[in-house]
Amino acid sequence: MTTNGSVADGETADGGPGSSTRRSHRVTISDLASRLHISKASVSYALNGRSGVSEETRQRVLDLAEELGFHPNSAAVALSASRTRTIGIVIARDPALISTEAFYMRTLVGIEQYLNEVDSSLLLRLTGEHGEDVDVLRRWSRQGRVDGFILFDEHDDDPRVPVLKELGVPCVVVSSNAPDDGVGRLISSPDETVSLLLDHLVELGHRDIAHISGPFTFVHEQLRVQILQQQAAQHGIRVRQIEGSYRYDDGAELTRRLLTGPNPPTAIVLGNDLMAVAALRVAMDLGTPVPGGVSIVAWDDSPLCALARPGITAVDQKTMERGRAAADLLLRIVTGDPDLHEWAPAGELRPRESSGPPA
Repeated sequence: MTTNGSVADGETADGGPGSSTRRSHRVTISDLASRLHISKASVSYALNGRSGVSEETRQRVLDLAEELGFHPNSAAVALSASRTRTIGIVIARDPALISTEAFYMRTLVGIEQYLNEVDSSLLLRLTGEHGEDVDVLRRWSRQGRVDGFILFDEHDDDPRVPVLKELGVPCVVVSSNAPDDGVGRLISSPDETVSLLLDHLVELGHRDIAHISGPFTFVHEQLRVQILQQQAAQHGIRVRQIEGSYRYDDGAELTRRLLTGPNPPTAIVLGNDLMAVAALRVAMDLGTPVPGGVSIVAWDDSPLCALARPGITAVDQKTMERGRAAADLLLRIVTGDPDLHEWAPAGELRPRESSGPPA
């Protein structure tokens, strides 16, 4: 079968005059994907003759399309042909922090790997933290520079989602909640991550734990704190909550206050790998044994945690896999997929030498 232009999910097929069977159901890309047990994006790439799928998969798609009498409708082809095959990411964070925090670097690598496989591109901009990101979203949308956006760090009264809905531009929010707001969401479960870390510390015998989080303005941090307190109460233990900033200096200062103050905790959970490394350094400087004097664990794993001495226990959040999943979901939404929500790959605990029984 030969097609001109790109094929979008809205494309259908009818049993034509020459068909042996009249079909009451109009065949769509969703039907092809369901029958073949592959993603809709893979079906589209196969039909369009683009990279991103194996030759075996491409032939299976083409064979099934011919069998079902699939033909692209002209409106869908015109829509697909007008796409830029580019997605946008605008991050309103300090570039110095982005360059040292593993979460963003690994997530962007995952996104780039996926886009390279499907012959698409990424347009990235780092902005200030005072609304400049919204200006960029508006400008790129009106200029038609991207097909859609991936959004990170959702916060209270986030203006980005309503702006993009008003402009009619698809987006995927990488988030910890799943409101029915009509936009794409790659959802990670904070319950699961909290359980991984808290159960590990409770099994070791810890009953007095401090949590140095990221900024409370972020929705995922609010949910982490809420669930952490709920699960701690179920275990009958204490968790002290301290707001941090993800920065190395902040992790160091807050850890120093905890360890030199009255009744220091037996374990500290830190909001990212960078603050965890800072906490380890401070403990060593103070002569506090790790893990004998204090156990240190991190929400986000990275090479920093693996290379530290002692190695830092952390949750592998599967950030590269989540980046790929977010990009795939956005491209499927762009091609008309009605399924807006998808669950992110589950994290895994990486126990290392920094966590052990309290003295």
